[in-house]
Amino acid sequence: MKTHFDCITCMLNGLISLFKQGLIEEKYQETVIKEVLAYYANIDFSQSPLLTNRNLHRVIRKIANNPDPYKKLKDNMNKEAVKYCEKYKDIVLKSDNPLDKALRIAVAGNVIDFGPGHSIEIEKNIEKLLNEDFVIDDSQELFNDLKKVKNILYLGDNTGEIVFDKLFLEVIGRNDITFVVRNSPILNDATMEDVKFFGIDKLVNVMTNGDDAPGTLLEFTSPEFKEIFDKADLIISKGQGNFEGLSEIKNKNIYFLLMIKCHIIANSVGLKNGDYIVKSALKNKDFAIK
Repeated sequence: MKTHFDCITCMLNGLISLFKQGLIEEKYQETVIKEVLAYYANIDFSQSPLLTNRNLHRVIRKIANNPDPYKKLKDNMNKEAVKYCEKYKDIVLKSDNPLDKALRIAVAGNVIDFGPGHSIEIEKNIEKLLNEDFVIDDSQELFNDLKKVKNILYLGDNTGEIVFDKLFLEVIGRNDITFVVRNSPILNDATMEDVKFFGIDKLVNVMTNGDDAPGTLLEFTSPEFKEIFDKADLIISKGQGNFEGLSEIKNKNIYFLLMIKCHIIANSVGLKNGDYIVKSALKNKDFAIK
């Protein structure tokens, strides 16, 4: 996916939101906005918006003297998500098909995103997905693969959301899965701090991908991550950012679990904002972000 003009508007709106919420000190705001605009003046629009966004937030964090502007929001979301997960865990474990219910709740958790103009209604979206079909549903193929494969890689996405991934992992019931998050803070993406907060490190193997892009850009990830990625028989990829980075890979057994939140992506793949999908990369290989 290339950086579109609309991506710039979206990223700027996210920055202004940080200002309005007081998450970047007022004394830094003018300098930050000037440096951000100077950065935009020289970007390569042929590159991925994940790369554009990664480099943008490196500029913001440096000038604002703040390694994690979203820290307060993320901590609050983690605490809120735990409450919802506790509420629905009993429903999952007592259902006729716990794996299906846990998957649905994990995918519904992808509603958690601090992007501008995006409404976070956790309970509403969980209830919706417990009672409606996925717009694209390759979940049965995923369940079948979970029984057969040896090496499973699970790519996490956002803070808060990953507590629902933990529930899905518990129901899968394997400790030979590797769960991956970002190397350092970027937007509201999960890091190892969040993994340990939820105790996912006590459930499965955990690691970072070695990069701080808000998605998986393989060329910038660590050698250790690339090795595990290459060896994986099954990759569960959560969220739109990971989908952006990996959607053009067609020779790996990847399942994309996400909510569509961007009209550019929606138009590119023939869906609409708010659609939930469980999509196999090996089926319909033309399904990729242009």
